Amino acid sequence: MDNGPFKEGIKAALPIVLGYLPVALTFGMLARKTGFTSLEVAFMSLFVYAGASQFLAIEMVSKGIAGVPIVVATFFINLRHLLMHYNLSLYFKNTRLPTLGLLSAQMTDESYAVAISKLPEIKNRPSYLFGLQITSQVAWVSGSIAGAFFSPLAHSTGWGLLFALPALFICLLVLQIRSAHHFWAMVIAGIFSLLFKWGLPGNWYILLTSVLASGMGMLMEMTWRKGR
Repeated sequence: MDNGPFKEGIKAALPIVLGYLPVALTFGMLARKTGFTSLEVAFMSLFVYAGASQFLAIEMVSKGIAGVPIVVATFFINLRHLLMHYNLSLYFKNTRLPTLGLLSAQMTDESYAVAISKLPEIKNRPSYLFGLQITSQVAWVSGSIAGAFFSPLAHSTGWGLLFALPALFICLLVLQIRSAHHFWAMVIAGIFSLLFKWGLPGNWYILLTSVLASGMGMLMEMTWRKGR
């Protein structure tokens, strides 16, 4: 593997690392308080590696739910990754299938957001994306283990750590706003997210807002290109 692009990927992952560490610490603390051992926390972050699903899993376990319901819930939560994997795979046409499988297994919302904002750097350079993703995963696993270890000594709810992940998403979003139609797509997503959350039960507002904002973004992009 080419060390040059790999090192570039490591550098690109630093904003993700800064966002992951406090969230992973919170996860480790909450998981330990739910009854997970430090080893179980480490293995979950290593093999599941999906923040939303991991938080959901420990919440379900705390309510006495286990087994198949957790697997099914995790499956549906992570279905969005299929679209992300397919989109990025278009930029790795000369990459072998096992390598694509490895890159897909490490994909997260944050690493995808960074990768999609650096398409010239990642195109046909799997080592760049691997450096980005493995650095992010090491931060997540390390933070989870540290949180599990220090859980008996700290109270995570009083530090504002739960806002770290939304703050990270906000930063990544701002980095991707490069034109007026990007800005208006963001505004539309924000408005309809609030409306759907107010009017619909559960987390359906996330899926509906994603579909609507994506459609509106594509429409604005097409209109902008025709007007050039």
